[in-house]
Formats: sequence, C-alpha cells, structure tokens
Amino acid sequence: MEPQFDRLAAELTEWFDSVFELTQKSLFGIAPEGPHRDAVVVDSMIRHGRIIYRAALDREGKLYSALCFFLVAACRHLGARLAAGHWRAALNNLCQSQQLPGLETFGLPVGDPAHQFKAELDDAIEQAGFIDRVSLLNKEDRKVAVGLAINWAIRLLLACAADYPNPVESPGHKDFSWLATRVQSAIAACH
Repeated sequence: MEPQFDRLAAELTEWFDSVFELTQKSLFGIAPEGPHRDAVVVDSMIRHGRIIYRAALDREGKLYSALCFFLVAACRHLGARLAAGHWRAALNNLCQSQQLPGLETFGLPVGDPAHQFKAELDDAIEQAGFIDRVSLLNKEDRKVAVGLAINWAIRLLLACAADYPNPVESPGHKDFSWLATRVQSAIAACH
C-alpha cells in the first residue's frame, strides 16, 4: 500500500461518515427506524443502483450523488462501515490501474480505470438483482454482490474524481470538487 494515501484515506473516512450520518437523518429519516426505514434504504439502494447502471460515464461529476447515495444505502443494508483501509485500497487500485501498460497495443482495449470500474460495478448491480432481470443468485449470494458493488462503487467514485477537469473548491463545502482536488493530488504523487 502507498503510505502517502494514509492521510487522505483518513480524511475520506471522516467525509463519508458525515455523508452517511446526514443521509440517515435526512433521506432515510422519512421513515422511523425498523422495517419501514429498512424498506426506504433498500428502495434507495436499488433506485441509485439503477441510475448508475443506466448512466454513461461523464467528466462532469453527474454520478457523484447517485454513487454517494448508493454507497450509503448499500453500507446500511449490509451493516457495513467504510474504514480508512477501504479508501486506501481503492486509492492504491486507482494508482496501480493508471500505471499499467495499455493492452491496446495487443488489440485488447480495456478503457481507462473509470470505465473498468464502472463495468465491474454494473455487473455487481445486475448480479444483486437491482436491474429488470432476474438474478440467478440466492439471497445470501446477492448480499455478496452488494458487497462487491460497494467495492466497485468506491473505486468508481475515486476514478471519476481523478478525471474531473478543473475542480474548484467552495469554502466550507465537501462536494465533488473537494473530493476531486484531493484525489487528483494523491494520484499525481504516485506517478
């Protein structure tokens, strides 16, 4: 693991914990704790999973909200919390994927990291049964697919941030520009 990612991983953990808590109070807070809240969480996870699945990648950060809400809902659904190790591993994967030689010279185009991570996330979302097709997985295996979707969503979020052109931070806001500024600085240091 790259040691320069430690500070950023801690910062991303704190940022996502804030996003998680605020989403719990606002978006999921429309229903009381219990089965009704659980239904709101599952509905949000499926809805945002479908938005991500159907969306094309862009360089404008349009997937930022859907990825954040999906991650919060999926983590809540599985009872998982994202720790610094999750963010550090994702940053390391992004750094490594940008340093690999292109397979295009062998006639094997795989695309940039964002496209690779999006393809993996789309597959996990489909396997979890969130798309209009029937999943062949049982309930327990669909939970594993949701866990894989979390893994790929983290990586896609960071890859999109790395590709965001000219981020401009607004004081006091920890939005997509804030994320992009930090990810781009960290990735530039690993080259």
